[in-house]
Amino acid sequence: MLRQHASQNPATSRWLLTLPSFAAALFSLALALFLIASAYSEHSARQHSLTQDLLWQKQALNTRVDNFTHQLRTVAASMATDGLASAEFTARTLSLREDSPEIISLEYIDETGQERWREPEQKIERLPDFRHPYIAEIREKILAGESSSFSKIILNDPETPILAIAVPIKLNYSGRHVLIAQLNLRTMLQQQVPWWIAQRYQISLWDQQKFIAGRFDRSYDASQQSSSIQLDWPPNKLALTAHIYEQKRNNWQTSLTVVVAALSILMLASTWALRRHIKERQNTEAKLRQEQALRESMENSLVTGIRAMDLEGRLFYANRAFCEMVGYSQESLIGASHPMPYWPPEDIEQCMAIYRAILNGRADSTGYQMRFMRSNGERFDVRLYAAKLIDGEGVHTGWISAIYDITELQREREALQASHERFVAVLNGLDAAVSVSDANTGELLLSNRHFDRAFNIPERHGRYCNIPFVRRNKGAPVDSEWFDDFNQHWYQVKSRSSVWVDGSEVWLEIATDITMLKTAQENERQQKEQLQQTTRLISMGEMASSLAHELNQPLAAIASYATGCRNVLSQKEPNIAQLDQAIEKMAVQAKRAGQIIRGIREFVQRRAPHRKRCELRDLLETVQTLLNAEIKKSQVKLSVSDTRTFPPIYADAVMLEQVIFNLMKNAIEAMADTPVKQRTLDVKVTREDDMLAVAITDRGPGISTEQMEQLFKPFYTTKSSGMGMGLNICRSIIEHHQGRLWVEANPLGGSCFHFTLPLSIESEAYEP
Repeated sequence: MLRQHASQNPATSRWLLTLPSFAAALFSLALALFLIASAYSEHSARQHSLTQDLLWQKQALNTRVDNFTHQLRTVAASMATDGLASAEFTARTLSLREDSPEIISLEYIDETGQERWREPEQKIERLPDFRHPYIAEIREKILAGESSSFSKIILNDPETPILAIAVPIKLNYSGRHVLIAQLNLRTMLQQQVPWWIAQRYQISLWDQQKFIAGRFDRSYDASQQSSSIQLDWPPNKLALTAHIYEQKRNNWQTSLTVVVAALSILMLASTWALRRHIKERQNTEAKLRQEQALRESMENSLVTGIRAMDLEGRLFYANRAFCEMVGYSQESLIGASHPMPYWPPEDIEQCMAIYRAILNGRADSTGYQMRFMRSNGERFDVRLYAAKLIDGEGVHTGWISAIYDITELQREREALQASHERFVAVLNGLDAAVSVSDANTGELLLSNRHFDRAFNIPERHGRYCNIPFVRRNKGAPVDSEWFDDFNQHWYQVKSRSSVWVDGSEVWLEIATDITMLKTAQENERQQKEQLQQTTRLISMGEMASSLAHELNQPLAAIASYATGCRNVLSQKEPNIAQLDQAIEKMAVQAKRAGQIIRGIREFVQRRAPHRKRCELRDLLETVQTLLNAEIKKSQVKLSVSDTRTFPPIYADAVMLEQVIFNLMKNAIEAMADTPVKQRTLDVKVTREDDMLAVAITDRGPGISTEQMEQLFKPFYTTKSSGMGMGLNICRSIIEHHQGRLWVEANPLGGSCFHFTLPLSIESEAYEP
């Protein structure tokens, strides 16, 4: 009746099953909340009591220290009025020592810093005297006019933390004297913490997280519940801390809590087990009813054909999918034996061989690919997997086979194969070498014919490990150039990370032969070098007459000094000092002529670029020497920045000299029609972060906006006789040094050419 009622009212049955578990859980929750609330209430009460007791203890310690200070002032007053030998002073001193066991010593220091009296007379070992820095500091404060002063905590002995208190002794006949008392803070805590506080808390005194003193019972363990309060004893930042002792619970309370918790758990477990048992019985009945329907539904919903044969090879089961696959009804297939009605006549021998192999227990675990025939004569391809059929008692009763229709899959494979062939044909038609390799193992997965021919890989090869052309950067494409040392070819390599057909990570590399492009670039570079050499030679040709004048000056001076030397030697008693002076001047003039010749030789010498450490000041001086005659001839006023404070640069000195020479020479030529008073050439050098900036400014006619856009292009010139390559070469040289060259209009009239060079603190770099 109960089972029938539950089956008729499933909602009521579920509530009846859930109600006991819900009641037990509610009871356990209420009990847990009660215990938590009780523990929280107890914790709050203990915390409140701790705060109140700590405030009381602070007040007691402050009162005790105030009493010490007051008694010290009384002793100091008695000392000032009655003297050290008076009975009054002795009585007050003895009373102070007896009432205050925490006082270790008393010292009387006069205005000269001498000790006049101490109690006890014999100094205690490891006890600081009045010369200690902390005690000397409070003595200075008393002498400065303070009424009393506390010292910093003295920790010469960790077992004896000392606080010194100083008060003044005011004498009529002399300046201020000082009375100093040293207190043992550990003894003070032992004396001033009452027993009822010591039984509850672990009291400790701290100075900025440094333990000073404490009072506690070692038989009890301190809990995590604590409180702290500051003590006003400047200059110290003391904190008084109290930890509540762990309290032992009564055994009956602990036992009661454990028993109640155990009973709650047992009640929950029993109700849950009862509910689970009832539910399992209901589920078993439902499963028995659903099993047959589920089995039939599964068999009918499968797209895979299933057939079963007995040990003799006769069909005794075929699901609906197999019947629909071959076009025969289940009734017509049951009991069928070889040859089966769905075997094509042309493939009867192959089907019979597979059939016999299955019956003999030699079925291939990878399956068989066969061709079946539908009832209408249509052929289709299948994949058949066979296995032993074992009953519930473990007895081999026949064979079961799973059949998959792979007709569409076969067509897709053929289409994929055709697509692959077209893809390979496209790859083989490319002029670039294409390869795909596994990102983890480096195995070569795919390569085109150009790749195989370029790197001598056989047409039919096994597994290859493909070494990457360039270093790969995971997650980012890599475009670089690579040189094949073996074949002496340059390749432009594009490397990309991709995903292969099986989902694995691969690298696609496309290498394009750029040997001819590199050769053309090298030829272009050599032509630019020849143009640079030609430009320098043209410049030297233009300066030939000026340089001849520049060389005539030292040569004429040498000839003059040589004549003077002969005149001195012709005397009866030659003046050796005068002769030595003339010879020295001849050497100076010869060195000057040599520098001019050396600068010309280096300027016109054709050589490969070579970077080294050089000073910008030397470059400017060399160019000034070369243009000195031109500057004088054109009556140009030259202004050059002081570059002695700038760091060195790593560059090709001759190339930079050519740039500066061309820019300054162009500026001089641009001012040919400028009035003489306005012919100024400014060379300004500044530092901008890690770059050196050079600005060459003239007062010529200036450059229009249209000309500025074309100025640095090859073979473009504004001169009537010019090749138009000077500024283009200058920009190439500056960009070769990782700098920048540009032109701007001068607000005062004329043009301003700017270029920047990077500053480097690295070791010297040389280029081949």
